[in-house]
Amino acid sequence: MVNRRTLLRGAAASSIVPVGYGHVRSRGDGTERASRSGGPEPISDGSGVHVRIADATDPVPGAGLLEVTAELENVTDRTARPTVEYFVGGESIGNVTLTLEPGETRRPFPASYRVEPAADDREATVRVEAAGDSAERAVTVRGVDELDDGLTRPNAEIAVQPGTSVFLEAGAVDPDASQTTAWWVDGESVGESTAAPWQSIYYAERNAHYRQYTADAEGSHEITAGVETDDGTYRADWTVTVTPDGHASPTIEGARPARGSLPIDPEGTTDLEIDVADPDGALDRVVWWVSQVDRLLGVSEVSGATDTAFLSVEGGLPQSCPIVAWVIANDGTFTSETVWTVGGAESGASADAGVSVSITATNDPVDAGDVLEVTATLENAGDRSVTRALELIVGHDPTLADTRHVSIDGGGSETVDLEFETALVANDQSFPVRVETEDRTAERTVTVRGTETGS
Repeated sequence: MVNRRTLLRGAAASSIVPVGYGHVRSRGDGTERASRSGGPEPISDGSGVHVRIADATDPVPGAGLLEVTAELENVTDRTARPTVEYFVGGESIGNVTLTLEPGETRRPFPASYRVEPAADDREATVRVEAAGDSAERAVTVRGVDELDDGLTRPNAEIAVQPGTSVFLEAGAVDPDASQTTAWWVDGESVGESTAAPWQSIYYAERNAHYRQYTADAEGSHEITAGVETDDGTYRADWTVTVTPDGHASPTIEGARPARGSLPIDPEGTTDLEIDVADPDGALDRVVWWVSQVDRLLGVSEVSGATDTAFLSVEGGLPQSCPIVAWVIANDGTFTSETVWTVGGAESGASADAGVSVSITATNDPVDAGDVLEVTATLENAGDRSVTRALELIVGHDPTLADTRHVSIDGGGSETVDLEFETALVANDQSFPVRVETEDRTAERTVTVRGTETGS
């Protein structure tokens, strides 16, 4: 039986407006216009409430936050509860509902919206609506400079086959200072790099924020990184062309020790090796992770069409944690795979060593509130039928979302669909989903599109 839960937590549409993301157009003359629909009506749904824009960031740099402060006045003799909705360039960026006593004037917490960066100045119209009343103001979005070529990877045109993943990096302008990097795909915001723990860890180790992007539709796709630092804002732009003649993903061809359960000597050294290949001869590096505990083990340099990546691990690792390898090529193509799970006969694993699990598909990205589906495959390398409990674990604060019991014949495999219902969240969220048996784990990062940023 499916045990589905709503798991994502965040600001819903009726709460205080959180940071939003998206594409804006703007005007820089600073004028404000207000339209009133009739005289005050003392109705509790908010009619008779006047709204104006008390403040808005002007000018705002591309990749920076545009903050909008509304002011509402209840000119009726009854308590009112209006809903205020904010727009930038005609696009809704969120709303908030508040209570106003007769004659009361209030300013809700400012709405925030990160603007997509571009080379030239452009215009944005900020609009606030409440209970049939509205006000708008024009602001200027300043153009920003590009990141230096040495801070972007890849820095050449990218052409890939459908379904191939691309790994993009926006490097640190100042490695000793804080940096926020937001991303847009074809003008639509897809979130910030600081939203997930692996991003901050990778930035600390490699001085770069990253975006993993997979396009299935043929054609050209524009990806923009907006970088905000204490000293200014910048942008990086890539065009990813999806074509049957494009580059393919690199692959992991072999592993030593063999894939599966990995015994670890807590007092000694464990040597790991994987054989990697790239059909376009552009191998660059392998990034090693320990999932669940969000630990970057190291980075191995590789090159050419085939190579072997080596890593030595000193001491022990947490039991039942997957070891994930990212294989990245110079042309931006990328693959991620769980190679081992820490455990084994020497470290207390059970007789389930013959059963492996992998995540073979998900339906992400999904819109907030929709059901996210995870397809897992279990393979039984043993010679007898076994029954295993399969669990879907979701989030950075791991939560059990779904459980299935599966019987697998000796030498056979079974495919299982697991699912959970996502919550209504305002902004895009990326987080890990994990499928577990007693001593096997597979993990993948998925994305839920927020109500303010989803298509």
